[in-house]
Amino acid sequence: MTRGLLAAFVAAVTLLAGSRARAQGVGETCAASYEHAQQLVRDRALRRARAELRQCVSSCPATLARDCQSWSEQVERDMPSVALSATSADGHAPGRVRVLLDGAPLVEALPKDPIELDPGRHTLTFEDAAGTRVVTVVTVSPGDKALPIAVRFPAAAPPAAARGGAAPVRQRWPLVLAGVGAVAVGVGAFLGIKGHVDRSELRSRCAPGCTADEVEAIDTLWTAGAISAGAGLVVAGVGTVLYFQLDPMIPAAPSTGSALLPDGAGLSLRGAF
Repeated sequence: MTRGLLAAFVAAVTLLAGSRARAQGVGETCAASYEHAQQLVRDRALRRARAELRQCVSSCPATLARDCQSWSEQVERDMPSVALSATSADGHAPGRVRVLLDGAPLVEALPKDPIELDPGRHTLTFEDAAGTRVVTVVTVSPGDKALPIAVRFPAAAPPAAARGGAAPVRQRWPLVLAGVGAVAVGVGAFLGIKGHVDRSELRSRCAPGCTADEVEAIDTLWTAGAISAGAGLVVAGVGTVLYFQLDPMIPAAPSTGSALLPDGAGLSLRGAF
C-alpha cells in the first residue's frame, strides 16, 4: 500500500470519529510513521525505529496500530546492548571516562547499566581524564544483551631519565648539512684567493705577453671558487634554517592499551594518542 493510499485510508477511518482537518492530519502522521518505521527496521536502525513505532501506535487506527505494536515488541527483543567497563594499567578504576560511538559522543561517564546500540559494526573510543584513548571496534548482533566490552588503559610513560636513556635531543643532520656548506664556502674562498695570487704573479712575470693557457687557468680557479662558495652558502643556509625553525626532535615510542572482548565480538585497536 502506497503512502497516499494509506493516508487516505487512515483519514477515512478517523473522519468517522472527528473533523475533516483532524482526520487529514492524523492520516498523514500515521502513514509517515507506519512506513518510515518499517524502512528503519530493514536498515537495522532500531533505536530510531522504536520512536517511529511509538508514534505509529499512538496515531494510527487500531488495525494499523496493532501492526506497529507487534513490530515494536520485536524491536525490543532484537535491540542489542553493551556493558562498558574500563580499568587503569594497575587494575584500578581510571576515574571519569567518556565514550565516543563512531566518532560521536555517547556518554560522558561509564554507566552502570548496559547501553543500547544498533546492530552492526561500531567503533568505541574510551578517553580518560588525561586524554589517553583506547579504541575498540566491535560487532553487535540482534538480540545481544549486555555484551561485555572491557578496556585497559596503558601506563603513563616514565621520564627519559627513569627509562635509563638520554633526554630527547635535536637531530643532528641539519648541523651536518650546515657544516658541509661551510666547508664548500671555505674551498671557494681558497680558490678565489689563489686565483688573485696567481694573477698578480702572472702580471709581474709576463704581462702583457702571457699565454692564453696561463690566463685561462686563473679564470678556471675563479669560476670554480665562485661555484663552490655559492653552493656552500645555499647548503649552509638550508641546514641552519632546518636546525632552528623545524626543531626536529627524536620522537618517543607510543604507549598502548588493551581491550578485552568476548569471542567473536570484533576487532580491538588500542593506543594512547
